[in-house]
Amino acid sequence: MITYNMTEIAAVIKTRNEADHIEGTLQSILNQDLKPYRVIAVNDGSTDRTKEIISKFPTVELINNPAREQNHLAGKELAAVMNQGLQMLHGDTRCEFIWMLDGDLLFPSNYTREITNRMQQDNVAISSGTIRGESSDVPRGGGRIVDCRFWKRIGTLYPINYGFDGYLVLKAASMGFATAIYKDIIFTTQRSTGANYDPQVYFNKGLAYRALGYVFPYALAASFFASGKQLAPMVSILRGYFSFGYDELYEKELRDYVYRTQMRRMLHVVTARDLFHRIFS
Repeated sequence: MITYNMTEIAAVIKTRNEADHIEGTLQSILNQDLKPYRVIAVNDGSTDRTKEIISKFPTVELINNPAREQNHLAGKELAAVMNQGLQMLHGDTRCEFIWMLDGDLLFPSNYTREITNRMQQDNVAISSGTIRGESSDVPRGGGRIVDCRFWKRIGTLYPINYGFDGYLVLKAASMGFATAIYKDIIFTTQRSTGANYDPQVYFNKGLAYRALGYVFPYALAASFFASGKQLAPMVSILRGYFSFGYDELYEKELRDYVYRTQMRRMLHVVTARDLFHRIFS
């Protein structure tokens, strides 16, 4: 394990129409005990005052996309938005960790210091805390911190595909890198998550499960939990999973790893409840 004499972290934020939230998010970033030496915000075509509010922070590097009405929701286009910020860090030899953010999050002042300290101690490549009121066993996309040594191994860019957040964690595992979620480190969102049912968002989740190579029992269980155990969202996810016109699959090596891992876990399943536990552990 490499021990850093001084931890250097850069932050990349994707944001769209967050005029009510972005100022609080930027303040919580800049108030960190371990303050990012670079903060890059990608304004993804906001039609409100998001751009003007970010511009009030002179140390924040702003990438401003033209205004547009369409919202990408959970679309694969969001990967390209994040990549705009990540490309700014190509060739930046100072960077040791990259902090991935959404424009509506609030963090305790010790978030980056505590997470990166634990990552170094535990030899972890990808990690996050957890959002208050949510439950997850994998690092959350918004709030995620990634070790640049791992990022550089895969090009420091997201693939342009559905499920790109999940891809990053699975890719790390397939390459032998550890990941972790530290559930005692709590951050918050300024909006309620999952409050509204949008069939396109859930359909896109199904596309992600298929692109990543989920075997059907895993896709079924994942849709059960991701839908909040509600029938309509679950049906939308499964429609996406069985959307045979979608052929943009991730690389075969990754899908083979997902298949082997999921099949191995299912061979040791005793009950359906055990299956659900193994899927999300």
